[in-house]
Amino acid sequence: MANLQLGDSILKPCRRSRKLIELKLRIKELASSLGVNEQLIPTGQAEIDRLHAFRVLMHAEVQYYLESIVTQVLDVTEQESSIHARITHAGHHLLVFQAMNPLATPRTSAKASYPQYSSKDLRANWPATASSLQKAVEAHRKRVKGNNGIKVANMNTILLPVGFRDAFFTSRFRDKMDELGEQRGRVAHGAGALVSSVPTGRGELQRFLDIEPGLSLADRFVPRLLQPLWR
Repeated sequence: MANLQLGDSILKPCRRSRKLIELKLRIKELASSLGVNEQLIPTGQAEIDRLHAFRVLMHAEVQYYLESIVTQVLDVTEQESSIHARITHAGHHLLVFQAMNPLATPRTSAKASYPQYSSKDLRANWPATASSLQKAVEAHRKRVKGNNGIKVANMNTILLPVGFRDAFFTSRFRDKMDELGEQRGRVAHGAGALVSSVPTGRGELQRFLDIEPGLSLADRFVPRLLQPLWR
């Protein structure tokens, strides 16, 4: 596997996503346990409640899936640093993000620093690099822990700092993630009963099928992001 420098293009993802296979099984089991299938058309409030429960729990599974992907990236990045004294492509992105993140608000802008981009400099000053990387990883773990959704804003917060690109995902995928987040919110916050459209089994299952390709890509790009800057 070739080294990957900051700014290099990631041309294509890996072929398979093991995490997605596991997620699909959990969604299938969830649907089965709630009696949700393509033929389900509710005739009463009890069936509507089952469909709403499926929507909320599916949202939770998708959120956990994305967070587990980022956690894996952070875990491997830590291992590469502590065991092999090298930094992953994701770790390099995270270092740069952490150095410049204070610029996001006027109150913290004075704490920003110019990040080191050169892999040569990062390697030559490894003790300082390793320390900065550990702090950046710990800070991002807090972001992941504090995440509370799957909308585009949530995905950007946890995915982009570790090297994911907007170009990895289609606009349709992002729209469908926002849609699922909004529809889950209507149920979770008690507004589901006010929606004129009645949920159906086919419609709720379709929500997952709509986002499945993008979720697959999120996992399939992980090996690319874990490529090291040096051997």
